[in-house]
Amino acid sequence: MKTTLYISILAALLLCPLAWGKVSHVSINQQQFNLGASPRLKVNIVTDTKFDKLQFVVEQRAGNERLMVNPINSFMLLLSGVEDVSDPDAQLVIKEYRVNRWYDVKRLALFSGKTIAVAPSEQNLKAPVQAQSNPAATGGAELKSNLASEAMVDTGCMLDYSGKQTLWRLGSHYGGIWQLNTYGAILAIFDANPKAFSGGDINRLRADAKLACPSEALKQGYRDAKLARQIFESK
Repeated sequence: MKTTLYISILAALLLCPLAWGKVSHVSINQQQFNLGASPRLKVNIVTDTKFDKLQFVVEQRAGNERLMVNPINSFMLLLSGVEDVSDPDAQLVIKEYRVNRWYDVKRLALFSGKTIAVAPSEQNLKAPVQAQSNPAATGGAELKSNLASEAMVDTGCMLDYSGKQTLWRLGSHYGGIWQLNTYGAILAIFDANPKAFSGGDINRLRADAKLACPSEALKQGYRDAKLARQIFESK
């Protein structure tokens, strides 16, 4: 009887690969490269899957590249690669290894801030294709622009900052306007205005700074209040 029960449980697990791990949240925290440059970005992640069971792949017309992963802490990763991203429609694909196969769990458009739905038929994937050089793609370097930087801010919009308010006060005020938790608002302001903080320290907002409004895509990355607080406390 026990043997039969054991076999039944094992069979159920094998038929339900989603039970082996779960990536409940992935978002781009900070994109540190522009179109035409090699990829480097920070991502927020909430998962009970070990990082060695995950892959982060840049997909573009010139070919795919699996990114190198350096954990910053248990909920933030630094991703980097060596192949220039010349495709404005390039995607970051997150894959998870479950029961001898790699599955797509999420796709993020690198230059539009949009999440791309993963169709069930696309989830059974082979190992990622290695990046290949393509002479025709070198012309994409001429497209180099500030798209990645502009995606962080709402162009033409400035925060009402006199130099006297604390960052917490700004976050509390604008969080209410943006319908965003205070920690999320603070992090969005910080990411959109890196030069406004002395030494890149979130606790050292310059009194003479001019603060741009964070983009909607950037604010969307901090909708999870618990995650935003964890990220803030890790800085």
